[in-house]
Parts: sequence; structure tokens; C-alpha cells
Amino acid sequence: MDYSDNGDTNIDIVCQTSVNEYFDQVIGHIEDIVLSEKFQDLHEQFLERYWSKFEDNEENKLEYMEVFEEYTTTFETFFMEELNRCMDNFDMEKFAEELNLHESSPNAMGFVDSEIFELLYSFSNFQIFKNLMLDYRSKKEGRVQHLDFNILITKPLHQEAELLDRVVDTCLVNNIK
Repeated sequence: MDYSDNGDTNIDIVCQTSVNEYFDQVIGHIEDIVLSEKFQDLHEQFLERYWSKFEDNEENKLEYMEVFEEYTTTFETFFMEELNRCMDNFDMEKFAEELNLHESSPNAMGFVDSEIFELLYSFSNFQIFKNLMLDYRSKKEGRVQHLDFNILITKPLHQEAELLDRVVDTCLVNNIK
């Protein structure tokens, strides 16, 4: 609450509905699943098996769609099993509706731009899936620049000055000139 001198009271109300709680609960479980070793291994194995089939050009081969369908089936099944294991009340239809509402909501708070959102849409959007495969191919072929090549790590100036002062003090105490 915000009390002002003129006697008016401003109240900010944040609406938290059971629908939002359900959506947040499912997303929390999905985040845990994605971070699990089981998912990471399955995802890596899938990418490893098919990355070399994808080429960075506008033409899509029929084979791409077959791989996409396998990807969709494999990971939708995996997520359904894991979510049903984690949640007694998991309902895919309810979650899909909420996901669509979140996608179109102006108050999605960056969720639409998140990696989880992109992963979920890679199961139903071929272009996102193809980009995932091409990114993995670039990584495998060494065409992705690592961030550590462009980072110069230095000590802040005040730390260097403090270090120099300690060296001088040590030299003075030990009569080193």
C-alpha cells in the first residue's frame, strides 16, 4: 500500500489466478526436466544422430520432415511421461491453452522470448526445429565463435594499486631496495 499526504490510498493488486499458478507450476517442472541429465542426454543423442543431414539453404528436403516428426514424437512423449510423473493433475490440453494465451498476452513478462518457450515451439514449428539443427551443425563444425575469445580479463585499477602498495610495504619492512 502507498499512503500519500492527501489521504488517498493507492493499492496495487497483482492478479494471481489458479490458471496462472497451474501454468507456472508446469513451466517450473519443464525447466527441471530440461535441466535433468536424462533430458540432456536424450536431446544430445538426437541432435548428434541427425545434425549432418541438415544444410543451411532455403530448400527443405523431405528427409527433414521425417526427422522433425521423430523429434516431435520423441520429445512430446518424453515430456508427457515426465510431467505426469511430477504432477498428479497434469492436463496437456489445459497447458496448451495456457501456452497459447501466454504467447498472445502482452503481460507474458519475457516468457515468449525465453529458451523454454523456444524449445516448446521447436516441437510444433518446423523452422525453429531446423534452426536448432543448423545451430548444432555450426557448433559441431566449429563455426560458432566462443565467447572466451573476445573477453579480456583484467583486475580493476584499485586492486592493482592495493597490490603495488602491499609489495612496497613488504619491501620496506624487509629493507629490500
